[in-house]
Amino acid sequence: MGRWLRRLLVALCAVVALVVLIPVVGLAYGFLTTSDPGIAPPPAARSEISDTLRRDIPDYARGEESTFLTYPEWAIVYTAREYADFVRESFPSRFPYWAYAGRFWQDYALMIRASSAYPFNFSNHLMLVVIGTSNTIELAVQSLYENTAGRVSEAVALWKPVPEDGYQAQVAAGYAAFLDQVPWYRFDYAAARAGLWAVEPAGGLAALRSWERKLGFGAADAVKQGYAALIASGLSATSDPALLDIHVWAAGPVAEAVAGEPDTRIERDLGADGTVFVTKRYQVFTQMIPRLIGKGVRFVEIGGNRLVFLTVLADADIAAPEGARAVLSYALPAQPAVRRLGFAVEVGRLHEVLPALAAAGARLEHVYDY
Repeated sequence: MGRWLRRLLVALCAVVALVVLIPVVGLAYGFLTTSDPGIAPPPAARSEISDTLRRDIPDYARGEESTFLTYPEWAIVYTAREYADFVRESFPSRFPYWAYAGRFWQDYALMIRASSAYPFNFSNHLMLVVIGTSNTIELAVQSLYENTAGRVSEAVALWKPVPEDGYQAQVAAGYAAFLDQVPWYRFDYAAARAGLWAVEPAGGLAALRSWERKLGFGAADAVKQGYAALIASGLSATSDPALLDIHVWAAGPVAEAVAGEPDTRIERDLGADGTVFVTKRYQVFTQMIPRLIGKGVRFVEIGGNRLVFLTVLADADIAAPEGARAVLSYALPAQPAVRRLGFAVEVGRLHEVLPALAAAGARLEHVYDY
């Protein structure tokens, strides 16, 4: 009995060591394969109005470093999105899992450098280490599975998709869209698993792939459901709920511009100095920004800050417009013809930078709103 206990302890220690080693090796890889973008300025001096807004309006201001540190979290969302696009046309075994695992740590290393002039944000870094480690493990396990059992079942089905492949592609697309506004651990994995089992399997030898998909992805969904419940309960016990709104100070015809925007309200009229409004964060706010600029709105502060990080997608590299500094540029691992470009932009020049990027052929992906 003692021997089995020792073996169990050794195995547990090995697992713990591996989990600890992942972020160490990942960040080492990230720092060795990227260079310092040299863009993080010291926090700018605030105006008297900004100080008043910070004092009078709860949650008006966020830590400016978060505009950079939010990006690696979204990089995982983009992995899900690009996976969904990929599996609509190809088998999951062809997806570049390891390239995306490495890309997360490269992005994180870049954002550590970009935010180095700011105070260390322990909660942000802890969250990124946890989700980065989890993401790496998930990608590694899926790569191993798809390139063993997945490859075998593809061959048995004569490299033709079965109904379960189509269903899983739909789930992947729904999951990617879900992540635009909601944390991954709130996704209904149980419903996805139930839907998978309800799919009518293929006939003949292809039935082997149908059942391999049901068993493999069904088990994965069950594990993720349990892990998601654990994460959700842990977060509810140890941290405050995420703030879902963002305060924005802008100038121009703000009241008229935001009048038709859902979940948006005027917080304070500053007269000749502009208007503060409150709206939803994440992708909703990203999509709103170009609309407001088109209506003549000019931004002063977002989340109490005057610097914001954003990414665009383009078919080629684009030089940083006036008012922006290039932070990253790389080809998407699953779509090498498309590049992701990242820029640190002065909030007060968003109305100039975004149209300039659009004119150069870029498509706005996300503004990282703290």
